Amino acid sequence: MPTNPKNQKEESRANLLRHLWLPKGTRSIVLSYIQDKTIGLFMQSACDAIGVTLITSIDTMSLAGADIWITDILDDTIPLIDLAQYRVVPVVPVSASPLFVEFDPMKFEGNAFIFDTVNQFQMFEKLIQALENMRYAGDKRMLLTNVEKGGKY
Repeated sequence: MPTNPKNQKEESRANLLRHLWLPKGTRSIVLSYIQDKTIGLFMQSACDAIGVTLITSIDTMSLAGADIWITDILDDTIPLIDLAQYRVVPVVPVSASPLFVEFDPMKFEGNAFIFDTVNQFQMFEKLIQALENMRYAGDKRMLLTNVEKGGKY
């Protein structure tokens, strides 16, 4: 019998929390592939301030347990990852279109949170939108369903 994706994600997240020595009540785990050091430092400080764990290690365990993936670039330097398989919500620059579509919680459409300009403020704004939408069960369920229908980057 196949494993329920929701249960599999919860188990992977719990394993990552244990591996990182984080409390069970950790708000969110964000996987960062931010290349701009200034933006990376800002995002680390901002995430620390709001109780979100930002990690930079892209491996199977972190990808399987992460809630959100954020990047400031989308080009050939990014390793091919399957966000859909691991049910990880992307926060990406507008150059990601048409791979990703902005999530609209009113229509339950879209599979990502997309910022227009690569800077720490727009990226943080979209990260907050992703976190807020994931707080509500209905929004989270539809967002993750849409992410699963997505594909590889």
